[in-house]
Order: sequence, then C-alpha cells, then structure tokens
Amino acid sequence: MADTEKSIYSLVLSDDVVEAVDRLARSSGLSRSAMVNQLLAERVCCVTPEMRLKSITSAIRSAVGDEFYLMEQPSAATVACKTALKYRYKPTLRYSVEVYGAGSKRAGELRVTVRTQSEQLYSDLSGFFRCWTALEQKYIADRLSQDIMFAIEPGRFTRTLNMPPEGISDEELGQAVADYMAALDEAMKHYFSKLPDAEHAKAAAESSYRASIVRQKVII
Repeated sequence: MADTEKSIYSLVLSDDVVEAVDRLARSSGLSRSAMVNQLLAERVCCVTPEMRLKSITSAIRSAVGDEFYLMEQPSAATVACKTALKYRYKPTLRYSVEVYGAGSKRAGELRVTVRTQSEQLYSDLSGFFRCWTALEQKYIADRLSQDIMFAIEPGRFTRTLNMPPEGISDEELGQAVADYMAALDEAMKHYFSKLPDAEHAKAAAESSYRASIVRQKVII
C-alpha cells in the first residue's frame, strides 16, 4: 500500500457543518481531519489509506469460512475471530489480523492466542507452531520477497504477512489472508488429532500444509 502525502490546509466552515462532522467522526472513531478527508475523498472518488484499510478488513471478514466465528472488531484495521480446538475441553483459539497502513513494508500481522491453565496445551501448541514455521520455511520462504517473521510464546503465535504481488485487489488480499488462517487452523487440527505421537502429528500437519499451498492463489 503506497504512502500518501498530506499537507495542511485552512478551510472556512460553518459551525453547523463542523458539529455534524464531529458527530460523524465520533461515531466512526475518527478525528475531525480524518473525517473531513474521508468525506471529501468519497465525493471526488479518491481512495484514502483509511478507506483502503476498511476495504481490506471487510474483504477478510467476507472471506473467512464457517470454521471461524467473527468477533467484535477492535479497530478499523483489525479483524478478530475465534474457533474451537478439539482438545479435551475444546479450548477457544482467537485469531487476530492487523492490516498495516500506508508506508509499511508488510501487509499486516496475524496473531493466534489461547488462554488456558493447562501447561500441556501450551506445550502442544508450541510444538505445532514450531512445526508450522519449519513448514513455511521449507515450502514458501523462497517464493516471498521478504523474510517471514515469527514469534512463538506460551499460548501465543505471531506471524507477519508479506506484501502480495503488484496488482492484487483488496478482495484478493482479503481472500489470501482468510486462506492462510484456514490453512493454519486446518493443519493445527490435523496435528492435534495425531497426538501424543509427535512424529505422526508432524506428518499430518505437513500433508495438510502441502494440500493448502496448492489451493492458495496468493502466497503472503
């Protein structure tokens, strides 16, 4: 997403207009300047960075499959959802995608978290995420223009999302993010279905991963 230059301009507006803009800004979670910028952009058919973020997150929400339950969105740049993991008491996995704004070298970041009192679940999840990162490095690292950045902590996994090729639409980017989430979730469930046999679990995750890569049209 290319950066957009901004300049300071002086506008003479009536008090009634300013009050109406402020009300709309508050309801939209925007500043007055951002709201005026968006309203003018819509009028002259110009896409602002904020509008682009909203378009991408809307595309992600539309593309998310039935295996995920969409949650209340923390911000215009974030998509949050959850799903259940088939593991004893079916703990809830929370997925959060943050889309980066103009000027960033990455498309965004994915976080997967779980809250549990089970140290064994933390250990098993860390084992899966180590397996997943190894598969990513093995199968797609050389197909991306940027290195993949991972972080694995107890109950938390973070992965940067790289910029897609030039010419990809917001809908295609949203679909790519949703496809990635689905691939990760599916591989995780295959992995856990073979535990406690770690080697069989890794083999099941790899088989799932290879199948998902074939289906994905855009690799991020």
